[in-house]
Amino acid sequence: MFKFVENNKIVIQIILGAVALTFAGFGVSSYTSVVDDPFLIKVGSTKITLRDLDRELNGQPVDAAARQRALEGLLQRDLLLAETRETGLTISPAQLQQAIAAISELQDNGQFSLDKYKAFLAARQITGPQFEERVSRDLLLQAQLAPVTNGQFASRALTSYVASLLGETRMVSASVLTPQAMAAQVKTDDATVAAYYKANLQRFRAPDSVRVQYVVLSKDQLAQGITPSDAELKSYYDKHQADFGAEQRRASHILLTVPQGASAADDAKVKAQAEAILKQVRANPASFDQLARTRSQDPGSAAKGGDLGFFARGAMVKVFDNAVFSMKPGQVSDLVRSQYGYHIIRLDAVQEPDFASSRGQIEQTVKQQKASALFRAQTDTLTEMAYQQGESLQGVIGALKLTAQQSDWISRDKPGTDAILSNPKILAAAYSDDVLKQKHNSEPIDLGNNTLVVLRVSDHQAPHTLSLDQVKDQIKADLIASDGAKLASTRGQSLLDALKAGKGDANENWSAAHPVSRQSTQGLPLADLRAIFAVNGAKLPAYAGVKHATGEYVIYRVQQVHASAAITPEQNAQLAGMLGEMGANVQAMSYLNALRQKYPIKMGTQNLNQEQQDGQ
Repeated sequence: MFKFVENNKIVIQIILGAVALTFAGFGVSSYTSVVDDPFLIKVGSTKITLRDLDRELNGQPVDAAARQRALEGLLQRDLLLAETRETGLTISPAQLQQAIAAISELQDNGQFSLDKYKAFLAARQITGPQFEERVSRDLLLQAQLAPVTNGQFASRALTSYVASLLGETRMVSASVLTPQAMAAQVKTDDATVAAYYKANLQRFRAPDSVRVQYVVLSKDQLAQGITPSDAELKSYYDKHQADFGAEQRRASHILLTVPQGASAADDAKVKAQAEAILKQVRANPASFDQLARTRSQDPGSAAKGGDLGFFARGAMVKVFDNAVFSMKPGQVSDLVRSQYGYHIIRLDAVQEPDFASSRGQIEQTVKQQKASALFRAQTDTLTEMAYQQGESLQGVIGALKLTAQQSDWISRDKPGTDAILSNPKILAAAYSDDVLKQKHNSEPIDLGNNTLVVLRVSDHQAPHTLSLDQVKDQIKADLIASDGAKLASTRGQSLLDALKAGKGDANENWSAAHPVSRQSTQGLPLADLRAIFAVNGAKLPAYAGVKHATGEYVIYRVQQVHASAAITPEQNAQLAGMLGEMGANVQAMSYLNALRQKYPIKMGTQNLNQEQQDGQ
C-alpha cells in the first residue's frame, strides 16, 4: 500500500515476520526471565504485551506457530527501533508529510486529498496521530536498514555458478519400500497386540471431552439473505456518486527489469534492449502481444500478452500511472523508467463509471449496511434469549431462526478442526463452570469479524482408558507402521549397498525415469533433492537412498545428467538481482543478531498462547 515501502519490500517483510526469519540459533524462551508488570517480552525498556500481539494479529485466532512468528516480528521491529533511538535517527515532519501525501489511496487526481485522508482513517478506526506514528515508524525501519541492505550485488562468477546448478537436469527413477509392504513380516498376533496395549496404556487414555450444541450469528450470513431493491440501490448511487467517479483504464506493458543497484552500464544495456523492442512495436503495432509474451519479464502479465486489466489512478507506481493516464486508447508510450525497469505501455481502453458498471459494488455495500443494522439488533435478542432461557437453545433458535449445530467430541487437548470449534474461546466457554457444571447456555462468544456463538454442553465424558477391543485395530496399524518402517529401512539400505557395489537386482521395481532439476523438483522433498544431486554424476547409473518420516525408504537411480543450457542476458540479470536480494537478507539477519547481543531481552510473566484479559 505504501509506495515508500516498495523499494525495500522483501527486507521489510523479513523484519515484520512475513518472511520466515526466526531467532537463529536460539528461541524466545532462551532470554532472561523477570517478574514485572505483565508483558510477554521486553526489548531494552520497551515492553511487548499480549494486547500488542493481538493487535498485530487483528484479534483473529491463529495457531501457536503463527503467534510465535508474530511475536518474533514485533521483537525484531523493536530491536531496530531501539537502535534508532540510540543513534538519534528521526523522521522529520517534512519527510512524514511527503510520505503520507504519496500514498495513492489518499490522492485525488494525483494530489493529496484531506477528505480522502479523513475517510481512510475513519474506515480503519484510527486517529491521524496514530496513523502518522505508524508511517513514521515504517520510515524509521526503512532508514535504519538501508545502510545495511543497500548495495548488495552478486559477482558474475557466482551468478554463473548458481545458473549452472539451477539448470542442471537429472533423469531419475525410484524404487519405494513401504512399511505396508513389510506387513507380512510384522508380528500382529493377539499376544503381541495385548502386550503392546499393556505397555502403552497411557497412550490409550481418552481425555475429558465434551460435545457441544451451538448456534452462530454472523453478519456475513445475514448479508447473504438480504436482497436490496433497485430503488434502494439507485438511491445509494445518487447519494454517493463521488465514490464511483474514478475512471478505470486498461493497459498492457512489456517490462525489461533492471536489478536494484545495477551499474550505469548495465542499466544502459537494458535500455538499449527496450529501445529495440519499442522500435519493433512502432514498426508493427500488432506484434505487441507476442513480444510481451516472449520478451516481457513481468511474470504476472507476460503470459497474457502484457495485459494488466482495468485499474484506477493511483493503483500503479507514480511514473507508470502518470504515463497511462496521459495516453489515448491504442497509443504506445515511449520508454517509461520505474524502479522495476523499463516499460513499453499500450493503453487498451478507458472505462467511465456509471450505475450499471457499479451496481455489483453498490449492492454489496448496501447489503453490508443493512446486515450491520440487523446484526446489532439480533445481537441484543441473542444475549437476552440465551440468558432468559438458559436451559436450552430453543428460545434463541425460535427467536432468530438460527440452525443448531452439533460438534463431535472435543477436548482441551483436541479442539475441533473448523474455524469455529478450533477457536480457544469456544473451549474456554465449554469448560467454564456455568456451562459444564451448571448446564447453562454460554454468553454470546465474540469470535471477531462480526460473528457470535452461543453454546451449551450436550454430552460430557470423563477421562478414561479405552478398552483393548476399541484400540486393537489401531495397535495393529501402529505395529505395521513402526516395525514395518524399520524393516523397510533395513531392506532398503541393504539393497542400496548392493546397487552401489554393482550387485543389485536390475529388475527392481523402478518407476519410469523422469527429469528432475532444482527448478523443477517434481514435488520431491528437500532431503530427497539433496540426495539426488549429491551423487557423483560422472559415473552412471548412480544411487541414493532416503528414509522418509512416513516410514518409507526410497532408492533413487540417476541414469543421465544434462548440463544447464546457457541462460539469456535477461535471465542472468534476474538471477543476479535475486542473489543480491538474498545477500541483503543475510546482511539483515546478521544485523539483527548483533542487535540481540546489544540490547537486553527479557521474558515477562504473560504466556504467549493465553487468552487476552481485560486490562492487560
